Amino acid sequence: MDNLQGKTLWVMRHGRPNVPPNPLLMTKQQFNEYLEQYDLAGLSDAETARLTALYQTYPVPELVIASDLPRARETADLFAKGAPIVVDPLFREIPVWVPDASTWFLDRRWPSELWWSYLRFAWFYDIPPEGQKRSYERSREAIKRIMEYQKDVQTMAVVSHSGFLLVSIHLLMQQGRLRGRRLPSIKFGLPSTYQWR
Repeated sequence: MDNLQGKTLWVMRHGRPNVPPNPLLMTKQQFNEYLEQYDLAGLSDAETARLTALYQTYPVPELVIASDLPRARETADLFAKGAPIVVDPLFREIPVWVPDASTWFLDRRWPSELWWSYLRFAWFYDIPPEGQKRSYERSREAIKRIMEYQKDVQTMAVVSHSGFLLVSIHLLMQQGRLRGRRLPSIKFGLPSTYQWR
C-alpha cells in the first residue's frame, strides 16, 4: 500500500450552477432539458463571490483535481488560488436522464423531486445510462488516480459532484484509508477535510 499517511485530502461538490429554478411540475422532456442546462452551466457572479470568500480560510492546496464540467472547473479555479489543476472527465457526475419511453408514469407531469427519486431508483437497479455497478467501477478507477497524485503532494483537493463523491468516499472509508466524516458534505462548494491513514 502506498504511504499516504497524514496527507490532507479535501473533497467538495462544485458550487451552485447558474440555472433558473425549476417549474413546479415538469414533463420528462422538461426535466431532461433541465439536466442538460445544469451540465452546461457555470457559476453565477454571486456564487463566485460566495465561494471566493469561503475559500479564503483554507490554505492553498498543492494540487486540485476537477471534473471537466463547467461548474466543477470554475469551483476548482477558486479553491486552487493559483495552484495546479488537473481536469479529468473521469470525475464527472453519475450521468442521468429520464428515458424516452411511454409509460403511465413517464408520460405525466411531476415535481422535480419525483423525477430525481426515479433516477435514484434507476441507479440502484443498474438502469442506463449508468447504474450502480458502473459507478462503482468508475469510482475505483478515480480512487487509483487520486492516490497516485496524492503520493507527490501533502495537500490535494478533488472538486467533483455529489453522487460521485459519495460513492468514492464510501469506498475509501470502507477500505479504512481515510480519517474524517463518514460521507462528504454535499452542500454546494463546501469542502470536507480528510487525512489519509
